[in-house]
Amino acid sequence: MNIRTQNESGFSYIEVMIALVILMVGLLGMLSALTSNLLRSYEAEKRVAAKQVALSTIESIIAAKQINRPGVVDGWDSLRNEVTNPPAGEINGIFVNGFRPLREELGWDGVAGTVDDACEGEGACAVTGRPTNTSPVVTGFQREIIITDVEDPERPAPNPVSRRQITINVRYFVNHLIRTETVSTIITNY
Repeated sequence: MNIRTQNESGFSYIEVMIALVILMVGLLGMLSALTSNLLRSYEAEKRVAAKQVALSTIESIIAAKQINRPGVVDGWDSLRNEVTNPPAGEINGIFVNGFRPLREELGWDGVAGTVDDACEGEGACAVTGRPTNTSPVVTGFQREIIITDVEDPERPAPNPVSRRQITINVRYFVNHLIRTETVSTIITNY
C-alpha cells in the first residue's frame, strides 16, 4: 500500500511575524504622515487668521485717519503709539504699546488697538467717560501695533512728516510654539 503524503507546508510563525513587523512599520509611517499633515493644516488655519487680523487692523488705522473726535481720535495727528510724556502741544498717540490680547469687538472709538479694546488681561476694558468694552478675548492671538514716522527730506522743517510706517505683528500659538505674522505698510496724511 502506497500512502501519499501531501505537502502541507505553509507560512511559518517567523514569516508571519516578519510580515506583521513590515506591516506595522508601514502603518506607523502613514499615521505619522497623517498627524503631521493635520498639524500643518491647523497651523495654516491659524496663520491665515493672524494675517487677516493684521490686515483688518491696518484697514482700521487707515479709516481712523478720517475720524476727528477731539480728545478721542484726532485724525492724522493721533495715529501714533502712546508716549508717556509727549512734547508740549503735541497730541499723544492712541495706539497702545506692546503685545496685547485681541477682543472680539472694537471699543467705543471703533479703532483697533486703542485703550478701549487692547487692555491687559481677560477683564473688561474700562476707559473713563466711555462705555466699558466687555467683549470676550480671542484666545490664542495677541497683537502689537508699531507706528513710526517717515521723514520726508523734501518737506519744510515745521512739519517734515507726511508718511508713517505701520507694522502689525500678530502672535499666535501652535503646539506650544509661538509664531508671529507681520504685515507692514506706509500711509500718508493726504
